[in-house]
Amino acid sequence: MTRSNRWKKSALLSLMTASAAQQVLAQQPAADEQQPESEILVTGYRAAIESAVETKRASNGMVDVIKSDDIASFPDANLAEAVQRIPGVSIDRDSGEGRSITVRGLGGDFVRTMLNGVEAFSATTGSTLGTTIINRSRGFDYSTFASELFNSVTVRKSQSAELDEGSLGATVELQTARPFDFQGFHAGASLQAAYYDSGDEVHPRVAGLISDTFFDDKFGALISFAYNTRKAIEDGYSDTSQSDYSDMNNGFCTPVPNTLTPYVNAASGTGNRPNGQCFSNIGSNAAAYNAINQPNIFLPRNPGLGRFVNDQQKLGITSALQWKPSESTLVTLDLVYSKFDQDRHDYALSNASLNRNVNGATAAFPNFAGRVNSQIQDVHVRDTGQVDYMLLDNEDIKHISSINESTTETYLVGLTLEQKITDQSRFKFNASKTGSDFDEPTDYLISFDRFDTDGYVWDARASQKRPFINYGYDVADPASVTFITGGVTPDIRIATDSVKNTLENLSATFAFDFNDELTLKVGAMQKKYEFDSNHTQRVFAQNSTDLTKFNFANFAAAVPSLSAVSEVLTGWGNGLGLPAGSVSSWVVPDIHKFISTLGLDCNCVNNFGDWTLGGSNVAGSRGLIRNVDEKDQSLFTQLDYKVPLGDHTLRGDIGVRYVKTTIDATGLLPTAANPLNSQTVENDYSDVLPSMNVAFDITPDLITRFAVAKVMSRPGLANLTPGGTVTNTATPPNASIGNPYLSPYRATNYDLSLEWYPGKGSILSGAVFYRDVKSYIQQTTADEPFGNTGLPVSYLAAGQTPDTIYRVTNSRNTPGGYIQGFEFNYQQSFTFLPGVWSNFGTLLNYTYVDSKIDYFLSTSTVNPTSVQSEFIGVSPNSVNATLYYEDKRFSTRVSAAYRDDYLQMVPIKNTLPDVRGSAATLNVDASLSYTINDHFKINIDALNLTNQATDNWSGETRRSQRVTSVTGRQYFVGAQYSY
Repeated sequence: MTRSNRWKKSALLSLMTASAAQQVLAQQPAADEQQPESEILVTGYRAAIESAVETKRASNGMVDVIKSDDIASFPDANLAEAVQRIPGVSIDRDSGEGRSITVRGLGGDFVRTMLNGVEAFSATTGSTLGTTIINRSRGFDYSTFASELFNSVTVRKSQSAELDEGSLGATVELQTARPFDFQGFHAGASLQAAYYDSGDEVHPRVAGLISDTFFDDKFGALISFAYNTRKAIEDGYSDTSQSDYSDMNNGFCTPVPNTLTPYVNAASGTGNRPNGQCFSNIGSNAAAYNAINQPNIFLPRNPGLGRFVNDQQKLGITSALQWKPSESTLVTLDLVYSKFDQDRHDYALSNASLNRNVNGATAAFPNFAGRVNSQIQDVHVRDTGQVDYMLLDNEDIKHISSINESTTETYLVGLTLEQKITDQSRFKFNASKTGSDFDEPTDYLISFDRFDTDGYVWDARASQKRPFINYGYDVADPASVTFITGGVTPDIRIATDSVKNTLENLSATFAFDFNDELTLKVGAMQKKYEFDSNHTQRVFAQNSTDLTKFNFANFAAAVPSLSAVSEVLTGWGNGLGLPAGSVSSWVVPDIHKFISTLGLDCNCVNNFGDWTLGGSNVAGSRGLIRNVDEKDQSLFTQLDYKVPLGDHTLRGDIGVRYVKTTIDATGLLPTAANPLNSQTVENDYSDVLPSMNVAFDITPDLITRFAVAKVMSRPGLANLTPGGTVTNTATPPNASIGNPYLSPYRATNYDLSLEWYPGKGSILSGAVFYRDVKSYIQQTTADEPFGNTGLPVSYLAAGQTPDTIYRVTNSRNTPGGYIQGFEFNYQQSFTFLPGVWSNFGTLLNYTYVDSKIDYFLSTSTVNPTSVQSEFIGVSPNSVNATLYYEDKRFSTRVSAAYRDDYLQMVPIKNTLPDVRGSAATLNVDASLSYTINDHFKINIDALNLTNQATDNWSGETRRSQRVTSVTGRQYFVGAQYSY
């Protein structure tokens, strides 16, 4: 379907739905003709909806709001899950719960999150199969906070001059409770038992709040907390290296072993493949080999089975002190703290041969040789070019176990002074510090090996998502695997990581009311942001030929049998719907026994080996050791207006914001003379950002809005490092580096909406939006003069000059694209219906997004190449629906969230101009509560009732499965007390 046809079809569907909803809404009395409030019961969930709708209605800009439905209670157990109920918002889940959000097709670095009015950061690591990546970006991780800590969440989709810059998509404001939100003494507590069916375990979830005001309500104090534990178990199939060309890694053994054979895909190599690497001297089946030895035939590179076990512990504390010494002065101190502990254990059973080339093997020591020493004996290829069945011989299989222990601490300390100077003027000052400290002191991976296995079967003909794998041996028997080979040191990997984000913020705003219709605001802000990333790992890598780094004799004496340091994983695959005969258990190293036996945690040399860790002196660490110091200075002026026009009102704001950004980026860029060399590069840029919001009250219940603004989003932190590698002796010489000279992403945003508020807590609205993204940032490779890199000439080899052509891979500013779409939103309390039906209500929204951008494979000035596709993270269609019932005692609701396929990476790599993405998802949650009296209620919540799988693929037409995994359903049963 073409883009225009998709747009027309989606628009027609929205209009038909709106027409039907309008007929229902027309039956409800207008706002000024509503039934007396005493006849309409408004409590809990319905009250939260009504409050949120009124906040939206009164705003000048494009906003959506979610409110808490009781003291220390939020409508959803996870912050991201709650935010996704808002039109235009989609989420990415990790280990079964929301982790990050996308607003109108833009997420990650394009969405800023504010905590009590100050920009917040939260770095943690993933816990889903295939995504154990530490967050080193500007994006906020919503899994680090418990939802019970927050009083409201506001999503601002349009920009105002007074709003902090840095977002192309939206600004999300998280607000904790303060004592003056209440009157007098209030307290609340909730206790739930959480059952996770993937692990068949029960865990606690506790939250509470105490607030009081003193001295004639001139002073208030509040403290709240939330604590929960969780054990997430995720079983799945993965091919995390994703499918690639059949002759990648130099291909399989030829039918006549070691026959000189040319590459059939230019991306795999040119000329003939290296010969003499089929050390087994056994040939592949000729028919099978010839079937895949064709251009554009793809097969999996690293297919395997995996289990993640993630023990999580989450603690959050908020506190606020407020002092109002007079009617003109308000002082607020906010304190927020969150600690998120994760103890992850990863088990895997993986085909290693497909993902290796010769890998340093020789005829004398052929172990660890990959595809070049394997034979393909049978195969089936789909019409798309994707292999979906293989019978292989001489395969190497890895039995892997790893553990990671990490802690993320997020904090805010903020002091705000609000001072009324005269009846017409006021002043607001804020000084605050926010930060996020991620620390992973424990990261171990150990593997057993099975070499040269015949009869390996990988069969995805019945289902690409759930292939059948026969390994050809008893994978659960410790006697079937080896740990030491004698030719190289064993596979023992040790690492540590840390990421620190710190932001110091000073801001001041002055407002002056010319009259009841016009208010002038001026303000200034200064932010000092620091990002530090560090990594250490073993100085001597695993599988090293330096045999002095592991004492084989001492290990053999201490561990006479692998069964003494092994464990067998059992019960794998429940809920996956696997083919009959699939593996359900396999042997892996018992890492804790290895650590205690070999003293792996000593960071030293002992009688078993060398376990010392290094940072900048280890090549594998250097890319993760980097620092960014950023200073942002901004000024704004804004005019707010509210002008009566007969029976109508015109209101809004118009203004401009100026911001200057200065960065100092530091990274490691080693030279032959100085392998520890680091360099710091300074850069600055400025932006003038005009904005306008217009709201026209056609009637008291019908509002149209328009917004336009220039916006910017700063480059990702990983892009800014001046570090990397320079190889001046290669042909051609090359450099792989960061780019601290990047300019920000820039765009112009347009929004238009029409909103009808026919009754309390009800809204029928439609909105269209357009994001004209002027500039983007992509990693590309281009041949260009060395002088263009900005690197010192000291990196040039003898005889080279700044005009010498280098093949440079780095991040660059590229032309942007567009994102356009529309939203439909319908919220209705059915108070106009008779009897029990008046207690029902619904929330329904639909979003359509269309986007296009050119992804550059090369930015060469001679022959630039690109591929056009959608923006990453954009689901063309997304729907959220909630049906609820609430009376004096009983409250229940069912919510569903659907999003289309979306892209995760474009291109997969420069030599493979294809895409990687995630399949469509449907998540269904439910909640039920019963109020016993004014203080006490019981509740039941159920999450992920559909047991929605994580479902990632590679190849737009091939749809080779990359990850299929399930985390199970979650059930919460408990009670809530409030006073």
